[in-house]
Amino acid sequence: MRGPLLSGAIGSPATLGRVCNLVREHAPVVVLSALWLAEALATEFEVLALVEAEKHGAAVRALRRARKLGLPLTIVSAASEVPLAAGSVGTVLVDSLVDIEEQPAARDLILALLPALKPDGIVVSLDATKSPPLEARVSEIFLAASLAHITQIRPREGALLTTGVAPHAAVTAARIRALYPDQ
Repeated sequence: MRGPLLSGAIGSPATLGRVCNLVREHAPVVVLSALWLAEALATEFEVLALVEAEKHGAAVRALRRARKLGLPLTIVSAASEVPLAAGSVGTVLVDSLVDIEEQPAARDLILALLPALKPDGIVVSLDATKSPPLEARVSEIFLAASLAHITQIRPREGALLTTGVAPHAAVTAARIRALYPDQ
C-alpha cells in the first residue's frame, strides 16, 4: 500500500503499514478530510471519509475509483454538519494536525470528536514534520483534549504518528463543560 506520489513520508508503505496496524483493532475507521488516505486505507478495511463541501468533486471521483475496485469506502461531504452517533467510532484519523495554526481550534476539533469514539477508541494524527517543537505541539493538543496513553512514533524520517486513547465519557463531558460553561 502506498499513498499518492506527492504524499511524501506520510504516504510511504512504512507509514501506511504502521497506521493499518494501529487502527485495525479499532473499527470502524473515520478519516477527516484526507481523501487519498481514506482510499489507501480502504484497501485494508472499511473506511468512512468526512470531507468539506469544497471537496465534493474530488470525493465523487474517489468514490467512483473505490466502487470500481470494490473498496469499502464511504464518503460524506459537509463533514461539520454530519453528526456521528455517540460511541460509534473506533478510530478517528486526522491528517496534518500541525497545519491548524490556532492550538485552541485544534483542541476543539479533537474534543468535538471524542463523544463519537467508543470507550477504547483512538485518535491518530498523521503529520509530516521533522521538527521537535511541532511534535511537542501535537502532543500538547492531545493532552489539552484529555486524551490518554499518548504515544508518538516515527515510522519513517519526516513522518510522525501521534496516538491517543479516548478518555471515559464522563471525563470528556467534564472537560467540555470546563472549557465551555455556557453550552
